[in-house]
Amino acid sequence: MLVSSTHIFHTASRSIKHCQDRRAQTNTSKTFERTTCSHTAIMSAFISLVLAAFLLFLPPARQSCTTGSAAECKEAEFGPGTTLAGEGFDITQMQRKGAYVINMDVWKRKDKTCTICKNPYLEGKMQKIPLSVVDWRPSHQCSMKVSSTIYQSSESLVSSSSTSVENNWKVNLDVSAKRAQGSLMLAGTNSKLAEYSMEKTKRDKFSFTSHQVSCRYYSYRVSNKPRLHPEFLRAVKRLPKVYTPENKQRYYKLINDFGTHYITKVDLGGSVHSVTSIRQCQASLQGLNVDEVKTCLDVEAAASVGSDNKLSTEAKHCNTAIDKMENKVSFSSNFNDRFTEIRGGQTTEMDLLFSANKEAGAYKEWMTSLTLSPDLVSYSLDALHELLPTTDPARKNLRRAISHYILEKSLWKNCSTPCKAGVKTHPQDSCICSCHNNPGVTPDCCPTKKGLARVKITVQKAEGLWGDYNTGTDGYVKVFYLKGQRGRTNVIYNTNSPRWDWTLDLGSVVLPMDDRVKFEVWDEDSKWDDDLLGACTVQLIRGVKTDLCELNHGRLYYKIEVECAPSLGGSDCAKYEGSPMNFQLEKAYVSRNARPVPKQMLAEMGVFVDDYHLYANHSISSEIENSPAST
Repeated sequence: MLVSSTHIFHTASRSIKHCQDRRAQTNTSKTFERTTCSHTAIMSAFISLVLAAFLLFLPPARQSCTTGSAAECKEAEFGPGTTLAGEGFDITQMQRKGAYVINMDVWKRKDKTCTICKNPYLEGKMQKIPLSVVDWRPSHQCSMKVSSTIYQSSESLVSSSSTSVENNWKVNLDVSAKRAQGSLMLAGTNSKLAEYSMEKTKRDKFSFTSHQVSCRYYSYRVSNKPRLHPEFLRAVKRLPKVYTPENKQRYYKLINDFGTHYITKVDLGGSVHSVTSIRQCQASLQGLNVDEVKTCLDVEAAASVGSDNKLSTEAKHCNTAIDKMENKVSFSSNFNDRFTEIRGGQTTEMDLLFSANKEAGAYKEWMTSLTLSPDLVSYSLDALHELLPTTDPARKNLRRAISHYILEKSLWKNCSTPCKAGVKTHPQDSCICSCHNNPGVTPDCCPTKKGLARVKITVQKAEGLWGDYNTGTDGYVKVFYLKGQRGRTNVIYNTNSPRWDWTLDLGSVVLPMDDRVKFEVWDEDSKWDDDLLGACTVQLIRGVKTDLCELNHGRLYYKIEVECAPSLGGSDCAKYEGSPMNFQLEKAYVSRNARPVPKQMLAEMGVFVDDYHLYANHSISSEIENSPAST
């Protein structure tokens, strides 16, 4: 119970007054101890005064709740969001289950009183809270700044989904694997965000931008000994006495219904989280990189929430970039493959962070509705078994089942293929390929122009040449590209059927600019008067072409290899094509670089898998060594 600030103030004043009276009554010739107030007493009084001043200026939040009478409690409504923490929570789905593990309907004490709290956001209205809720207080924390991040893979995006959890949710669970340390993805692997982002990465190279804004209005925590919901208690009592492979599904049924965790502490309010998918190479062909797209989405999101003043320089750059794009629309319209999760409040505008040009007041209207309809913004979690008494055998069994459930739902991060272009040097993500010192290709291994291709020309041989009357031909071949000679073969003397097998690598070229190559076959005489035996022009087309061209006398055999740059296709490499993963691997993987944890690995971690006896003594070493990531 807090001590009254007025009481502290009066006590300190009396202490100082007493000291002054003693000084006045003491003879000035006496010793220091007898003429001077104790230093300790003075300091004590000073500290008391400071404490009193501190208490006087404390925000009223700590004193916003009191005991309500039976009549007041009956009349009062529940405070907004005060029952939300009673629901179970599934860490693999990152969402509340809708089934209560804590009884939030109980608010009345035996004497019919309750706790009522003054809500400053609803005109000081007195509202009751459940008995299992403690430390309720208003705590307004709103930021007009939109936070944003780039994720270069769906795996890193999904791994970030647990940032709203403020404590270590793994405490008292056995969810680690020594051999796969750092490679297991646990939280959020079955979330809506994972469902949105992971499948599409099998079809192309994606990066993701995350934009988020939040506002907190209330906070509270759950009692250390909350009242459990009758439905949850009945479900626990129905559990088998032991946890075995045979009855595993009965434990999983409870977890599916009530979740893996329960909520112990919450911040309530609202949040908007928008994740935009960006095809890396498609953006590159528009002259943009992912950082530029993120910056321009930052500008448009800031305009929606009303904090765009500090981004004027970026806004000018983005307007210039829009003018250069073919469709000349906003970045949020051009890059509109988006997942948005809105928590709390009321709105009909689903693209809330990018609504400035569609429904200008949508964001502000949503903000005003948060005090009445809040949701969880951040929270702390404890594993569900912690609700059961330590003496209850079901506690240990449920702990083990929850650990197994999370591991079975987890994913194993495992690079599916080696780099087709570039090397794996990314410091944060070992599966990302980077390209360096490659003309016409970005660091993300994307082409900068349509039509970009690599061209290799092989002059193979000639037959039936006729360059000299008395001897065989002294033949050589010149190759021209872009109206200039790019190379020539050596001279093969005194034969009308020379074989050169000479290869010229033109490197990176842009086909639509000039898609033809020219061959000239010559007979060497005195160098200055060599004879042209014939020429032909060949169009460059994607693929490998082995052909011949007719000369004035004889024919020339050649091979031309045209390989489009990554993500380009069509005969002239001017058509955008995705970069899908291997068809066979696609079946085994959940995303481009994540797959379900192999049963052998689960068995080694002690999980009861199907056909458990087949894997119980199996080592996962071979599984790891033979995986694509290790090649």
